[in-house]
Amino acid sequence: MSLPPREIQQRHLAKIVDSSDDAIVSKDLNGTIQSWNAAAERMFGFTAAEAIGKSIRMIIPADRQNEEDFVLGQIRSGKAVRHYETIRQRKDGSQLPISLTVSPIYDDEGQVIGASKIARDITERDRLQQEVAEQAAIADRLSHVGAIIASSLDQTTIVQKVTDLARELIGAEFGVFFYSTADAYSGDPYMLYTVSGVPRAAFEKVPHPRATPIFEPTFKGEGPIRLDDVTKDPRYAQLPPFSGLSHGQLPVRSYLAVPVKASNGSVLGGLFFGHTQAGCFASHQERIAVGVAAWATVALDNARLYREARDADRLKDEFLAVLSHELRTPLNAILGYSRLLRGGVLAGDKGQRALETLERNATALTQIVEDVLDISRIASGKIRLDVQPVDLAMVARDAIATVRPAADAKNIRIEPIIDPRVGPVSGDPDRLQQVVWNLLSNAVKFTPKHGRVQVRVQRINSHVEIVVSDTGVGIKPDFLPFAFDRFRQADAGTTRKTGGLGLGLSIVRQLVELHGGSVSAASEGEGKGSTFRITLPTMILHPHAGEEPGEHPRSTQAFAVPAVAGLGGVQIVAVDDDPDALGLLRVVFETAGAEVRGFKSGVEALEALDTLQPHAMVVDLGMPEMDGFEFIRRVRRSANPALADTPAAALTAFARSEDRVKALRAGFEMHLAKPVDPGELVAAVQMLVRRGPRRS
Repeated sequence: MSLPPREIQQRHLAKIVDSSDDAIVSKDLNGTIQSWNAAAERMFGFTAAEAIGKSIRMIIPADRQNEEDFVLGQIRSGKAVRHYETIRQRKDGSQLPISLTVSPIYDDEGQVIGASKIARDITERDRLQQEVAEQAAIADRLSHVGAIIASSLDQTTIVQKVTDLARELIGAEFGVFFYSTADAYSGDPYMLYTVSGVPRAAFEKVPHPRATPIFEPTFKGEGPIRLDDVTKDPRYAQLPPFSGLSHGQLPVRSYLAVPVKASNGSVLGGLFFGHTQAGCFASHQERIAVGVAAWATVALDNARLYREARDADRLKDEFLAVLSHELRTPLNAILGYSRLLRGGVLAGDKGQRALETLERNATALTQIVEDVLDISRIASGKIRLDVQPVDLAMVARDAIATVRPAADAKNIRIEPIIDPRVGPVSGDPDRLQQVVWNLLSNAVKFTPKHGRVQVRVQRINSHVEIVVSDTGVGIKPDFLPFAFDRFRQADAGTTRKTGGLGLGLSIVRQLVELHGGSVSAASEGEGKGSTFRITLPTMILHPHAGEEPGEHPRSTQAFAVPAVAGLGGVQIVAVDDDPDALGLLRVVFETAGAEVRGFKSGVEALEALDTLQPHAMVVDLGMPEMDGFEFIRRVRRSANPALADTPAAALTAFARSEDRVKALRAGFEMHLAKPVDPGELVAAVQMLVRRGPRRS
């Protein structure tokens, strides 16, 4: 038999009430419970049988009974109470936060006879709100921490601030340690802490946590790592002795370890929080620790960048001061002796010695410029190696012969020890000789009179070693790691005893590494000499017996112009806007027998070229109005075939590899860098003349 619609509706409503996640309760105007759904049973712990007929006050805490008086008053007057947040009590005495909505119940005549109450558990909502509030508070505190930490650029000060603030924010009873990695900044592990009342002596023998397996993940960048009770951890016995230190005679029970990583991902160290209570580090404390570590990373990175910038700026200033000194010293001799010679003050032997001084100082200036250019080429990756089989024994002998006059002047004995079994290496003979010469000249420079320099060339397994050792001033231990750095000098400043730009050893390292080798320096300290060791791989394939190794011709010493005179009957056009440079070209070529026409600009030279028809041209590149590049382009486009085919060399102070390429592409056959030896200049023009017109 079918049920009346009203009864069907009531049954549906009962099912809805019973299946609700919210507690739905009805009560009369005296607060006596009339109904109690399943959710109310789960929420408050009372069954329906235990609750119905009892006062609703049984779930209201004693200090909140007045809330029920207020609710009943509202209901009796026909008013509802909506979304009222309060605390209610479970059967077991525990309390829970709820949100209440209480509405009046009316009879058929419209009279209020009771109330329905819907209670929703807001524990999770409150937890989320509290977590959001904590996160905001943490962010605010960490922002404050960041501002304080970032106010300093000193590494030690930063670490102390980090540990102080971390202890204050987290409340670690035992304190905070910061350990750096062995290779972070200073190179030595160190520890700073904030432990009130514990003397520093208590920490002097504390080993580094990196040696402890339980903390090893921290130094691999893993973390944070929380040890809630180290006494129950099987690895506790492996902890270093600082686990037994006490604060107020209480042993440390809990640790929280957080890695501190640099912006490039490398681990700088770790923050270690200790507490005397087990399980004392909550999740929000862990988040604070991670945040502090992040700010520590930023601050330490800033300190590192600042220190590097400061050191670079200091090195730049030192280098410029040294460069100025090294340039002005030979220039002073050149200017002084030039004026004395011009004034006729010096004659005979004095005049000859003055000329020798001029040549020696000009050579020194040339070497300075070459060193600076080499560094520039190496830094830009534009240095070129003429790779071929190289006899290192011959390279060593040639380098020794070059420095022997300087060694003899100081009565320094050079001892060559060359292994006859040394095979060839693959490399650039000129650059390798530059390397050995650099080390030898340094050894002679820094070895006092009557000292000794030894050069050993020996084969060891699959590589060849060149070892240059001396009995000189030695190298301070703290400078050894920087010996091959650019612009670094152990003896810097105005009181230094030796000259140089501090580029030689840097060039040595770069050139050796370009050859696939390595170089190292060693010294037992000041006054105990030094040893430089070059290691180069031997060639896998050796030339056949009787095969002559290729060798580029090179001059080992300067030679006079008359020795190579051979430009008789040759007509040369020289173009340079500098009167002294143009005058030098005229003297050099005329001494060699040539007929020279000189022009101060490319415009003047172009106007006269049609009538001159020279055998060769030597042209400066950097000139006003029309530079050498534009000049040679116009010559090559000339309607006169004889003029367009005239051989030409660029003689310029623009000595970079890109300048050479640009000059050759513009139309020059040769690129000669100033300063140039007069004999080499004459030889270069002889080659141009022998080569003849471009199209012949």
